[in-house]
Amino acid sequence: MAGSNTKLHGKNGAIYLNDAKGAGVKVTSKTEWTLNLSRDYVDATVFGDVNKTYLVGLKDVQGTFAGLLDVSGDYQVNAASSDAINIYLYADDRDGFEVLVAYGPGLMDASITASNTDAIKTTGNFRAAGAWTVFTDGSL
Repeated sequence: MAGSNTKLHGKNGAIYLNDAKGAGVKVTSKTEWTLNLSRDYVDATVFGDVNKTYLVGLKDVQGTFAGLLDVSGDYQVNAASSDAINIYLYADDRDGFEVLVAYGPGLMDASITASNTDAIKTTGNFRAAGAWTVFTDGSL
């Protein structure tokens, strides 16, 4: 049974990326991230089955990010020009209360949108480029 202190507001979420020297760099000016953990399924239905049955394959780790463009140097937009980079997704990154949700190497892309009625925004996607660790067992 889940404890009473297991729910978090997203206001303290964060994204960190490794720089070329391996140090974690907090990505600023972002307002959201998503992590998709869909899996491959193959139809394993045979003659005589009363309904379809499936076999499960590998996880397809992907996600998105969105926020405002950091004109002092948007690390996440710049990472879209790099090979695989380590990505760390935090539900909360306050000192002494860090809650890491998932991390692993990923490939990134990014888009920048400018409008005469809004702030300049960035969005993008990432995909796994190696093994990811996802904390889904309460070990956050």
